[in-house]
Amino acid sequence: MDWNDLKFFLAVANARSLTAASARLSVSASTVSRRIEALEAALQVRLFRPHRDGYDLTPAGEALLAPAERAEAQMRVFERTAREKDSDLAGPVRIDVPELLGQEVLMPGLAGFLLEHPDIRLEMHSSVRPVRLVGEAADIVLRLVRPQQGNYRQRRLGQLAFGLYATPGYIARHGMPGTPADLHRHRLVGWSEELSYLIMVAWLEALCPGLQPAMRFSSLGAQMAAVKNGLGFAVLPAFAAEAAGFTPLLPQVPPLAPDLWLLVHEQSAELPRVRLTKEAVATVMARFAARSAESA
Repeated sequence: MDWNDLKFFLAVANARSLTAASARLSVSASTVSRRIEALEAALQVRLFRPHRDGYDLTPAGEALLAPAERAEAQMRVFERTAREKDSDLAGPVRIDVPELLGQEVLMPGLAGFLLEHPDIRLEMHSSVRPVRLVGEAADIVLRLVRPQQGNYRQRRLGQLAFGLYATPGYIARHGMPGTPADLHRHRLVGWSEELSYLIMVAWLEALCPGLQPAMRFSSLGAQMAAVKNGLGFAVLPAFAAEAAGFTPLLPQVPPLAPDLWLLVHEQSAELPRVRLTKEAVATVMARFAARSAESA
């Protein structure tokens, strides 16, 4: 077996398309197909099921996905460790942080740290979609749900409050809901169906079963913009909603307050630049969580 074929397997598994995988790897689609065929021949198992719209993993392929991601991650860590001296406070540190929290809290909070350590280069992935911990694609991860897998050290930093928010103008036009059931008479700005696993969706469904969004978005930034323009209400992080001047709905309802977890990859945790960045991130986020708790 050629270990280089793993990257072709992972590219197709993630893209579900030879064309998209070939673009990601900067090779031809025929090269990707040939390498997948070679890997299947070496393993003597079918990894993909081709169909009209792309490639789906077979049960055997699904079983091999997580081990392949771990193997790729270990190779990346090995290469980075071989290239860089442990005594260096220079080089990249990869951080995955929830959307808005990264943009509005972590980045400004780390400004002084980066001025003091100009040779540390942050590679920040800030999205509502969390990085796959099995793939170990980040050195430092901030999560709102405690993970059950992944080779990471974990630390709880505090809690992050979410609530229901709309603009004063929207409330003036449509009224203030008095009970969760009243939300059915209002316009919900919600999440795309592929993001229905998010804790914000589950919390709102428990609060007001059967409530359907009037519009759906795949990012918190888009939801914030929709609410700002008076198009409805949304479940938003309190720090961002209050800064925008939004009004909380149903203040008598206990807010959603998931724990905020700091995760550090086990094998890069001892690199001085990662260790230093981790402490800076922990300080920024712990102070923020404490301020949020005081204002709740």
